[in-house]
Amino acid sequence: MWGELPGDHDRDWQRQWFGHELIPEAAFNIRGIGIREPLFNPDVHRPLGTGDWLIMLFHSPPRLDRLSPIASHEPMTLILWPPGAEQFYSWGETAEIERHSWMHIEGSWVTEQVNNMELPVSEPFTLPDDSVMLENLSAMLTEIQLGVDSDPVILKNHFENWARGIRRQVQHADSTAIVPPPLLRVRRQLDADYRRIPPLDELAELAAMSRSHLCHRFRKCFGSSISEYVIRKRMAAAQRMLYEVNLRPGEIADAVGYTDIFQFSKQFKKTFGVSPSEYRKNIVGYAGNSRRP
Repeated sequence: MWGELPGDHDRDWQRQWFGHELIPEAAFNIRGIGIREPLFNPDVHRPLGTGDWLIMLFHSPPRLDRLSPIASHEPMTLILWPPGAEQFYSWGETAEIERHSWMHIEGSWVTEQVNNMELPVSEPFTLPDDSVMLENLSAMLTEIQLGVDSDPVILKNHFENWARGIRRQVQHADSTAIVPPPLLRVRRQLDADYRRIPPLDELAELAAMSRSHLCHRFRKCFGSSISEYVIRKRMAAAQRMLYEVNLRPGEIADAVGYTDIFQFSKQFKKTFGVSPSEYRKNIVGYAGNSRRP
């Protein structure tokens, strides 16, 4: 069973590990996940790797070159180490402050997905932001924490969503369609504060552009309006929360920014085709009780 490591409570980062035994015949097996964990150990060097895929995003500039005494790569550097590949990494400047997010994962299906998406292997590359990594790691961890009720198909879907998201970011990096930093600042603000829709004036000031120009650029870069983007974030969060059977729909509505449960239910049904209660009953398989939210 998955369990927290000692001392992991009440921290602003997550780390969970499931055993140390590799399963050579596995098609898909998540062995460990870390989300924004501080880098504690210096100069981690594994000449023979770890026997599985180690996929790691460095939120701060890391040292990935053993010969470099200082940071060798930019922040938001991602690297996919395959089974058996030599691994080296360390913090760039300061221990226990610089963050990284990671997953240990194994199996033939994982290798197939990496190859199908043509992701760079053992070659560090820079992402425009950490949203794809954090959203999908969080979704996988939430699903795994259901224990015996976790669904391997859902986990595989989350991993494939991660791989497709990373492929799109790699393709953008190889083209001229790189998202401008001002718009990335706005998106990070929306990701961090999706429970409310910040005033457009506030976002325009953050992006240092007019309201109309911001709206036009945001839609062009991300394919939706600002409000549509926030709604997608809210609905994705609500969908995950419905797996927590102790949470009533009213509590979920409040947690994702809706003071009116009927407005929340209407938007959820518009997004997923069923009400929150129907989703929990039919998809999650839990009927709940007769209490009103």
